[in-house]
Amino acid sequence: MDPHKALFVKGHASWVPGQLQREIQKGVWYTAAVSSDFILRYAGVELTPEDNANDLWTDILSCMGGKYEKIACRHGGTGDSRKVMP
Repeated sequence: MDPHKALFVKGHASWVPGQLQREIQKGVWYTAAVSSDFILRYAGVELTPEDNANDLWTDILSCMGGKYEKIACRHGGTGDSRKVMP
């Protein structure tokens, strides 16, 4: 495996029973079904000219359209905070 073609994520999140569902209903989280191209973006999948190579969150919301695209336009653009493996 080439470490330049992998994304390693470290972290922890936990919820009490029902908390995540309540937060989704309140609009704190957005759920999306996305193509493998989004999921594998940092594993070397070829980008298209329409892709936002530096901000996956904004790219996904923009593709969802409607109110999500407006949220992406208003709050996106900060880029993905990720570190490249040496």
